[in-house]
Amino acid sequence: MRLLFLLVLTLPLSTISTALYGKNKSSIPALHKIVVTGTVPGPDLWKVSNGENTLWVLGTLSPLPKKMDWNFKPIEQVIQTSQVLLLPPRFTVSLKELGFFKKLSLATSVFGIKKNPNKQKLIEVLPADLYARWVLLKKQYLGHNRSIEKSRPIFASYKLFNKALKKHGMSNDTGVTKKVRKAAKRSQLELLIPSIEINLEDPKAKLKKFKTTEINDLECFAKTMERIENDLDAMQKRAIAWSFGDIATIKALPYVDDGQACNAAWLNSELAEEVGITDVRLRLRTRWLDAAKSALANNTSTFALWPISQLLSDDSILNDFEAAGYTITAPKPFSDD
Repeated sequence: MRLLFLLVLTLPLSTISTALYGKNKSSIPALHKIVVTGTVPGPDLWKVSNGENTLWVLGTLSPLPKKMDWNFKPIEQVIQTSQVLLLPPRFTVSLKELGFFKKLSLATSVFGIKKNPNKQKLIEVLPADLYARWVLLKKQYLGHNRSIEKSRPIFASYKLFNKALKKHGMSNDTGVTKKVRKAAKRSQLELLIPSIEINLEDPKAKLKKFKTTEINDLECFAKTMERIENDLDAMQKRAIAWSFGDIATIKALPYVDDGQACNAAWLNSELAEEVGITDVRLRLRTRWLDAAKSALANNTSTFALWPISQLLSDDSILNDFEAAGYTITAPKPFSDD
């Protein structure tokens, strides 16, 4: 999906674990920066059963502390006894019909797509109160970056968010999927990645049009600002809870959801309507569910990845399995005994 969007305080582990998972769980401290050393227990798995066949689901979380070493062995053992690895669905744009020079021409046309139309600056496109919040956060995490003032709000907020994560010792590049894929490859599992591919007709023209078209990304920008202002501490606590398999704490922590607003900015755009992907999230979910049910029917053990925020949401994909008659077994409640 990213290709389309291009087109269109350091604390040692013992301190963290004692603070978070001592006898008084309510005394979770505010962590300014996380650098986790040592090995933490690691997350537990959801189990979806269809008779004798099982789908094991690892709920992934992002961001996580950089270089966090969690105990992968229990999960690797499940992978070793499985036949299939089912990854989250993806959306891709096919450029197979383009020759080398057309692709090269298209690549050079990408320059400038992150900028606001008509050379507008953020101060011109953002409400005054929202711009004032941006200025404060920009000074804290980006310094005197003048060029970013020409960026579309969605791209500016994306860069700010990643800089804030870095300063707080966290990263969206968690390495979890990479670790799982390597283990699956060693055990020679069949790899399933449900996908939707579209053939983008005349991409250069669509790219040119996108450069001059406004998108409704103010809500995305505002939600991202709110997440940086209010959710960084919760992100850190959520990450540590994930590393200990503490689902209850993850679920109890408040969560600022900027994802829906930012996805809507793209999926409600004129380009998305032209390409026919306004309903792509539902289509991807359906395709993944179909692949999971097929794997469950034909294999004794399937290992899958799915975002933990969606596993714990009101419209969790686990509800679909339960409605289809499958048995759901949640991870065991965390205990610090």
